[in-house]
Amino acid sequence: MSNYEAPVLPVDSDKALASAIGVAAAIIILIVIVVIGQLTINHFRNPGRFPIRTVVVEGVYQYTDQGQLRNRVMSQAERGFFNLDIATIQKEVEGLPWVDKAYVRRVWPESISVHVEEHAAVARWGRDGLVSDNFKLFFPPQMANATDAVLNEHVSQLPYLYSPERRHAALLNLFLETQPLLKAIEAPITGITEDERRSITLMLDGDVQVVIGHRLISDRIQRFADVFRSYVAPIYDDVEKVDMRYTNGFTMARKSVSSADTRVE
Repeated sequence: MSNYEAPVLPVDSDKALASAIGVAAAIIILIVIVVIGQLTINHFRNPGRFPIRTVVVEGVYQYTDQGQLRNRVMSQAERGFFNLDIATIQKEVEGLPWVDKAYVRRVWPESISVHVEEHAAVARWGRDGLVSDNFKLFFPPQMANATDAVLNEHVSQLPYLYSPERRHAALLNLFLETQPLLKAIEAPITGITEDERRSITLMLDGDVQVVIGHRLISDRIQRFADVFRSYVAPIYDDVEKVDMRYTNGFTMARKSVSSADTRVE
């Protein structure tokens, strides 16, 4: 059996050279594209070439200080149009006391648009706080300084809530549940407070207190509503406090009587 060797084919040097040149050209073109792309990106990201000149504030807002809002936006504007950190600007704007939500976007070629939604206050909280309609607690400086006459007039008509544990959502929910019941019997509720033991006290117009306690809250409020017209309403102007923390009755403290509370079974 004879040995057989496959023939060696000659190498086409022209094709190999052309292939190598093609690869080199592709690499060079790719490098040029990358460099041009990077230069273009650097050009557009240069803050000096595309500065922010205008802040457009949109939305319905009454108490937000527009100067403070613009300052918070412009603190990021020095980065230039294409370098803006929209999330950071939104966070800065939403850090303002009255701002609930902010929506931020770029507007070509030199503007930032900010749409603002303010908190809608539905209750006072302690001395200088407010609770919004979506159960958020916030502390606008106007409350502490009492500098805004329009706000003070509005706030004075809101119900009063307070708890040392800041259980604002729970108290607002309780107020919203209780108000229709007491309104139906013409018992003018003005607020709800809670102490360290979570003992609930209803506040009625004329500084009348209704002590509910920390147990059987719904049942005791309903029982107060049941007895209000018969026992409390006829002497309402003389009532100082009603205590519902009794199993089969309640006590009333009257302004004109300095002795012990009157027990009603």
